[in-house]
Amino acid sequence: MKASCLRALVIVPLLFALFPLAAQQGSAGTTAKSEPEPYVAQEFPPWLLDLRRAEIISLGALPFVTFMSSIYYDVYRYYDNGQDEGYLPWPMKKKDIAVPLSEREQKNLFMASLGISVSVAAIDYFWRFVTRSLKDRKAAADRETGPRPIVIEPILTEGGQ
Repeated sequence: MKASCLRALVIVPLLFALFPLAAQQGSAGTTAKSEPEPYVAQEFPPWLLDLRRAEIISLGALPFVTFMSSIYYDVYRYYDNGQDEGYLPWPMKKKDIAVPLSEREQKNLFMASLGISVSVAAIDYFWRFVTRSLKDRKAAADRETGPRPIVIEPILTEGGQ
């Protein structure tokens, strides 16, 4: 029983590792295109592009927000505990007397950081939404009235010419 399980644990990953190589070769009569096609502008709807941007911003901001939140929380803890030596903020902590964060504090700190990161992404989304709406309104007004004519005004000098 154990030998067959061990054999299966070796064979199955090996098959998964070799299958993509066999799939890449294709049949002898066909030529497989090895380069991917570039995306076209209308391939993804705008809301999906906005969602991807929000994801990138929130995940990109998370490490920085977590770092800053932990520093601010350390300072808060220090003053909340009567400026006790064991609660000194991060750059001044002494390893031998420092009181570590509890698991609950760590979870709360991470959740606060996550909330701030998502808030940053939401603010960016609404900012882009408003600016895009204003740009679309201006473009629609320009389409309605047509292009504005260019007016050239002569510059008058002191002599009147």
